[in-house]
Amino acid sequence: MLSYIHAFHAGNYGDILKHAVFAFTLQHLLKKEKPFCVIDTHSGSGKYALTDERLLKTGEAQCGIQKLLRAPYSDLEKIFGKDFLSILELYVKKGLYPGSPEIARTFLREKDQLILNELHPKVFEELKLNIKSPVLTQNAKTNSPSIVLNQKDAKTMLNANVPPKIKRGCVIIDPSYEDADDYEQTAQMFVSAYKKWPTGTYLIWYPLLSHRQHEIEYLKQTVIATVEKTNNTEDKKAVFYEINIKKEEEMTGLAKMYGSGMLAVNPPYGLNEKMAESIPLIEKSLR
Repeated sequence: MLSYIHAFHAGNYGDILKHAVFAFTLQHLLKKEKPFCVIDTHSGSGKYALTDERLLKTGEAQCGIQKLLRAPYSDLEKIFGKDFLSILELYVKKGLYPGSPEIARTFLREKDQLILNELHPKVFEELKLNIKSPVLTQNAKTNSPSIVLNQKDAKTMLNANVPPKIKRGCVIIDPSYEDADDYEQTAQMFVSAYKKWPTGTYLIWYPLLSHRQHEIEYLKQTVIATVEKTNNTEDKKAVFYEINIKKEEEMTGLAKMYGSGMLAVNPPYGLNEKMAESIPLIEKSLR
């Protein structure tokens, strides 16, 4: 849907869970010298001004990342890890919130590749502009990864880019889910990509909405069943993590999100333990 613009919602509790999982995955990929590729199907603007009137209108960053960063440092370190926490603090101090393209740029090396996609014309122009600006890091990093920009339907773009030429890497998928059909379309987009690249890590974000429980369950079960059918192993190759920030029964209206989730396919080693520690701390800090 071209009506959705993430600048109204950047830094909310959905982003916090999504980016905590994403950053951990990137740091795991960096442990090896071999290059890797990141594919972002719904890139948004890349980074967001916390003073943007759209974000101030919803107040979601104030109740999200800005509230969370007031938690004890020891909790924040457990949630994000030292490296990602330092990046978040630096951006927020400059009045910015980094989206997934910006987070990837801060971690990726010159030999790595970042494939971005954003269909919305106005947001795509914002993304192009933001990608040209230097990253904010505390390191003396001068090398930048190879970046490819696309303005296409997400499924078309993903299908054209898997398997990537660099065979290590991950895909992050986070549509707006404005329509009920978006859940099925996301599930089928994953199934098509996974058949072509079953060794990649896939990170799929979804909102928790009381009026979309059937659709959410369809998405989760389709992904899990697809992965289990192609793996003869006892190791779980598809897992999901969820945070509940508000009470579901108190939410009214069609756009009320009480929490969010992340599906991880081929999750990096240690992610389950990391999220088991992080999720209770996120919920405690944001409720």
